Amino acid sequence: MNDAPNKTQIVRAGMERLSRDVGEGLAGLGFARSRSKFWTRRHPHHLDFIHLFRSGSSYGAPYNASVSVRVHLGIAVLDDEREPTWLNGPDSSDMALFHADRFHLRFNAATGSTYERCLEDVLRFATTRGEPWFSAWREPSALLDGERSPLDGEARAALARSLRGEASSERMALTLKRFGVAVAGARQKPPRAAEPA
Repeated sequence: MNDAPNKTQIVRAGMERLSRDVGEGLAGLGFARSRSKFWTRRHPHHLDFIHLFRSGSSYGAPYNASVSVRVHLGIAVLDDEREPTWLNGPDSSDMALFHADRFHLRFNAATGSTYERCLEDVLRFATTRGEPWFSAWREPSALLDGERSPLDGEARAALARSLRGEASSERMALTLKRFGVAVAGARQKPPRAAEPA
Protein backbone atom coordinates (compact mmCIF):
# COMPACT_ATOMS: atom_id res chain seq x y z
CA MET A 1 0.00 0.00 0.00
CA ASN A 2 1.27 3.48 -0.85
CA ASP A 3 1.74 5.63 2.25
CA ALA A 4 2.70 8.85 0.38
CA PRO A 5 -0.53 10.68 1.35
CA ASN A 6 0.16 9.82 4.99
CA LYS A 7 3.71 11.20 4.76
CA THR A 8 2.39 14.27 2.97
CA GLN A 9 -0.07 14.91 5.80
CA ILE A 10 2.61 14.34 8.45
CA VAL A 11 5.07 16.71 6.75
CA ARG A 12 2.36 19.31 6.13
CA ALA A 13 1.31 19.19 9.80
CA GLY A 14 4.96 19.45 10.87
CA MET A 15 5.51 22.49 8.67
CA GLU A 16 2.34 24.13 9.97
CA ARG A 17 3.46 23.50 13.55
CA LEU A 18 6.86 25.02 12.79
CA SER A 19 5.26 27.99 11.01
CA ARG A 20 2.92 28.63 13.94
CA ASP A 21 5.74 28.42 16.49
CA VAL A 22 8.09 30.56 14.37
CA GLY A 23 5.31 33.15 14.10
CA GLU A 24 5.01 33.31 17.88
CA GLY A 25 8.77 33.82 18.17
CA LEU A 26 8.94 36.46 15.43
CA ALA A 27 6.05 38.48 16.88
CA GLY A 28 8.44 39.94 19.45
CA LEU A 29 10.51 41.36 16.58
CA GLY A 30 7.46 43.02 15.04
CA PHE A 31 6.82 40.43 12.33
CA ALA A 32 3.33 39.13 11.60
CA ARG A 33 2.46 36.01 9.67
CA SER A 34 1.01 37.19 6.40
CA ARG A 35 1.05 34.02 4.27
CA SER A 36 1.51 30.39 5.20
CA LYS A 37 5.32 30.62 5.18
CA PHE A 38 5.85 34.41 5.18
CA TRP A 39 6.24 36.92 8.00
CA THR A 40 6.34 40.62 7.24
CA ARG A 41 7.20 43.82 9.06
CA ARG A 42 5.97 47.02 7.49
CA HIS A 43 7.83 50.30 7.20
CA PRO A 44 6.53 53.47 5.51
CA HIS A 45 8.06 52.62 2.13
CA HIS A 46 9.01 48.94 2.27
CA LEU A 47 8.44 45.55 3.88
CA ASP A 48 10.96 43.35 5.63
CA PHE A 49 10.08 39.71 5.09
CA ILE A 50 11.16 36.30 6.32
CA HIS A 51 10.23 33.21 4.33
CA LEU A 52 10.50 29.53 5.26
CA PHE A 53 11.08 27.10 2.41
CA ARG A 54 10.83 23.33 2.84
CA SER A 55 13.66 21.72 0.92
CA GLY A 56 12.40 19.22 -1.61
CA SER A 57 8.89 20.66 -1.72
CA SER A 58 9.14 21.33 -5.44
CA TYR A 59 9.81 17.65 -6.17
CA GLY A 60 6.38 16.30 -5.24
CA ALA A 61 5.29 14.16 -2.31
CA PRO A 62 7.82 13.65 0.49
CA TYR A 63 9.43 10.20 0.63
CA ASN A 64 9.91 10.31 4.41
CA ALA A 65 8.92 12.45 7.40
CA SER A 66 12.19 14.39 7.54
CA VAL A 67 11.67 18.14 7.14
CA SER A 68 14.56 20.39 6.16
CA VAL A 69 13.99 24.14 5.83
CA ARG A 70 15.80 27.22 4.58
CA VAL A 71 15.14 30.67 5.97
CA HIS A 72 15.16 33.52 3.42
CA LEU A 73 15.32 37.25 4.18
CA GLY A 74 14.21 40.00 1.87
CA ILE A 75 13.00 43.54 1.41
CA ALA A 76 10.17 44.58 -0.90
CA VAL A 77 9.46 48.19 -1.89
CA LEU A 78 5.75 48.90 -1.50
CA ASP A 79 5.51 51.02 -4.66
CA ASP A 80 7.28 48.45 -6.87
CA GLU A 81 4.68 47.22 -9.36
CA ARG A 82 6.57 44.05 -10.30
CA GLU A 83 6.22 40.69 -8.68
CA PRO A 84 8.42 40.89 -5.60
CA THR A 85 12.01 39.72 -5.86
CA TRP A 86 11.58 37.08 -3.21
CA LEU A 87 15.19 36.23 -2.59
CA ASN A 88 17.03 39.55 -2.51
CA GLY A 89 18.56 38.92 0.91
CA PRO A 90 20.71 36.23 2.50
CA ASP A 91 19.37 32.79 3.30
CA SER A 92 20.36 30.22 5.88
CA SER A 93 21.91 27.86 3.33
CA ASP A 94 24.73 30.31 2.48
CA MET A 95 27.57 28.31 3.98
CA ALA A 96 30.14 31.01 3.22
CA LEU A 97 28.31 33.37 5.58
CA PHE A 98 26.80 31.07 8.17
CA HIS A 99 28.89 27.88 8.36
CA ALA A 100 30.24 28.71 11.83
CA ASP A 101 26.70 29.22 13.17
CA ARG A 102 25.87 25.54 12.66
CA PHE A 103 22.17 26.14 12.17
CA HIS A 104 20.27 22.86 12.48
CA LEU A 105 17.20 23.43 10.34
CA ARG A 106 15.84 19.91 10.15
CA PHE A 107 13.45 17.77 12.18
CA ASN A 108 11.40 14.59 11.91
CA ALA A 109 7.72 15.48 11.56
CA ALA A 110 6.57 11.99 12.58
CA THR A 111 8.61 11.66 15.78
CA GLY A 112 9.35 15.28 16.64
CA SER A 113 13.04 14.44 16.87
CA THR A 114 15.17 17.65 16.85
CA TYR A 115 12.05 19.82 16.44
CA GLU A 116 12.93 22.13 19.34
CA ARG A 117 16.47 22.60 18.06
CA CYS A 118 15.19 23.40 14.56
CA LEU A 119 12.71 25.94 15.94
CA GLU A 120 15.38 27.54 18.14
CA ASP A 121 17.79 27.77 15.21
CA VAL A 122 15.21 29.31 12.86
CA LEU A 123 14.61 31.98 15.50
CA ARG A 124 18.35 32.30 16.18
CA PHE A 125 18.94 32.91 12.47
CA ALA A 126 16.21 35.57 12.50
CA THR A 127 17.62 37.37 15.53
CA THR A 128 21.39 36.99 15.11
CA ARG A 129 21.61 37.20 11.33
CA GLY A 130 18.29 38.59 10.12
CA GLU A 131 17.87 41.52 12.47
CA PRO A 132 21.37 42.98 11.85
CA TRP A 133 20.81 42.63 8.10
CA PHE A 134 17.40 44.33 8.27
CA SER A 135 18.85 47.07 10.51
CA ALA A 136 21.56 47.80 7.95
CA TRP A 137 18.83 48.48 5.37
CA ARG A 138 16.17 50.07 7.56
CA GLU A 139 16.76 53.62 6.34
CA PRO A 140 15.54 54.40 2.82
CA SER A 141 18.78 56.29 2.13
CA ALA A 142 20.78 53.09 2.73
CA LEU A 143 18.50 51.15 0.37
CA LEU A 144 18.82 53.85 -2.30
CA ASP A 145 22.50 54.66 -2.05
CA GLY A 146 24.14 51.68 -0.37
CA GLU A 147 26.76 50.02 -2.52
CA ARG A 148 25.52 46.56 -1.51
CA SER A 149 21.81 47.42 -1.37
CA PRO A 150 19.60 44.36 -1.92
CA LEU A 151 17.37 46.43 -4.21
CA ASP A 152 17.81 46.34 -7.96
CA GLY A 153 17.53 49.47 -10.12
CA GLU A 154 13.77 49.28 -10.60
CA ALA A 155 13.11 48.80 -6.90
CA ARG A 156 15.38 51.74 -6.11
CA ALA A 157 13.46 53.88 -8.61
CA ALA A 158 10.18 52.84 -6.97
CA LEU A 159 11.58 53.74 -3.55
CA ALA A 160 12.78 57.14 -4.80
CA ARG A 161 9.34 57.77 -6.29
CA SER A 162 7.73 56.87 -2.96
CA LEU A 163 10.08 59.16 -1.03
CA ARG A 164 9.10 62.03 -3.33
CA GLY A 165 5.46 61.44 -2.39
CA GLU A 166 4.58 59.99 -5.80
CA ALA A 167 3.69 56.47 -4.66
CA SER A 168 0.59 54.90 -6.16
CA SER A 169 -1.92 53.59 -3.63
CA GLU A 170 -2.87 50.91 -6.18
CA ARG A 171 0.72 49.66 -6.56
CA MET A 172 1.20 49.68 -2.81
CA ALA A 173 -2.05 47.76 -2.25
CA LEU A 174 -0.98 45.19 -4.86
CA THR A 175 2.38 44.61 -3.15
CA LEU A 176 0.68 44.24 0.22
CA LYS A 177 -1.82 41.81 -1.29
CA ARG A 178 0.96 39.71 -2.85
CA PHE A 179 2.52 39.34 0.58
CA GLY A 180 -0.82 38.71 2.28
CA VAL A 181 -0.58 41.88 4.38
CA ALA A 182 -3.94 43.24 5.46
CA VAL A 183 -5.03 46.35 3.59
CA ALA A 184 -7.53 48.64 5.29
CA GLY A 185 -11.04 47.89 4.09
CA ALA A 186 -10.09 44.68 2.27
CA ARG A 187 -11.09 41.16 3.28
CA GLN A 188 -8.13 38.92 4.00
CA LYS A 189 -7.84 35.17 3.76
CA PRO A 190 -6.25 33.72 6.90
CA PRO A 191 -3.02 31.72 6.46
CA ARG A 192 -3.73 28.13 5.43
CA ALA A 193 -4.03 25.80 8.41
CA ALA A 194 -2.75 22.25 8.49
CA GLU A 195 -5.14 19.51 7.52
CA PRO A 196 -6.18 17.21 10.37
CA ALA A 197 -3.90 14.21 10.68
